[in-house]
Amino acid sequence: MTDDIDEVVARLMAYQAAVGERHALINGWVDDIAMADSLAASARDTLVARHDGVVVGHLRGTVLASSVYGESVWINPEGVSYDNPEILSALYAAAATRWLGAGATRHYVWVPRDDDAIGPWRHLGFAYMHQRGAKYLEDPARVEWPEGYAIRRGSIDDLEVALELDDVLRLAQEEGPSFALGLADTGQRDEWIETLEDPTVTHYLVEHDGHAVAQCATFALPERVGTFDNTVHLSAVSVRPEHRARGVGRAMVTHALETARREGFAIAETNWRVTNHRAGRYWRSFGFEETYLRLHRHVGVG
Repeated sequence: MTDDIDEVVARLMAYQAAVGERHALINGWVDDIAMADSLAASARDTLVARHDGVVVGHLRGTVLASSVYGESVWINPEGVSYDNPEILSALYAAAATRWLGAGATRHYVWVPRDDDAIGPWRHLGFAYMHQRGAKYLEDPARVEWPEGYAIRRGSIDDLEVALELDDVLRLAQEEGPSFALGLADTGQRDEWIETLEDPTVTHYLVEHDGHAVAQCATFALPERVGTFDNTVHLSAVSVRPEHRARGVGRAMVTHALETARREGFAIAETNWRVTNHRAGRYWRSFGFEETYLRLHRHVGVG
C-alpha cells in the first residue's frame, strides 16, 4: 500500500472534487498531506487494486469494537474508490474475508447520496441505514416558545435527567418501522458523563413547571472529508411524549441552531434513520438537505 499512496490520494482528490460539484453542502476539498499521512498510518487496513500497473481502486475499512454493534467495520467516504463496480466487488470480497476472519460481521459505509454511489453497494447486499443532512446557518432565526416552556444550558448535575431523556429517544427509535432494537448499552452513563463534562459540547434542556421535558446537544465537528469548517453537529434530540406536537422540539432546535450561528458556525449537520420517515420530514422542514448515506450489511444466515 505504501507505494500506492500518491496515486490513491490523487484519485480521492479528484473524486471528492466531483462530489462537491454535485452537492453544495459537501466539501469537495481534500488535504492531500493529511490524507497521505492517514493512508500511511492505516496501510495494513487498506487494499489496492491495480490494472496494467495503474491503481484502479482501493478499499480501507477500520475494525472497531462496540457494545452496541459488536465487532464491526467502518468505511468512511475517503475509504473507497473504484473505476467500475466489478473492481469494488473484488476489493470487498478480499477485504471482507479478512474482516470476517477477525470476527467483524457488521460492515458500514458512508457514501454520497447519489444513485451511482449507492447502487454498487446495494448489489453487494448493503441496505439503507442512516441519512446525514446539512444546512446553511445564514439568516437569523426567530424562536417561538409555547407558553410555559423555557430553555437552559445543562451540566453534569443534569446527568440523571439526560439519561431519562436519552431513554425517551431510544424507545421512540425502537418503534416501527425503524425497529432500532438493542441500542441500550452499559456504556450509556459513561458516554453521557463524558458528554456533559466536555467543554466543547453544549447541552440544552427545556423545562416546563420545573421539570425537564426535552433535550438536545451540539458540538463542533472535527475536520473530516466532506465536512466544511465551522460545522456544528446537532444530536440527542428528544421530547417527552406528553409534550410533543406543541412546538417544543422545533423551538429547542431553532434556539440551538441560532445560538450556533451567533457563535460563528456556518453549517449544521444532523442524521436520522432512513426508515424513520417522520424524522426525515421533520429535518427537511428545517432546511436540512441530504448529503451522505450510511449503508450497512450484516453478514450471516440469510
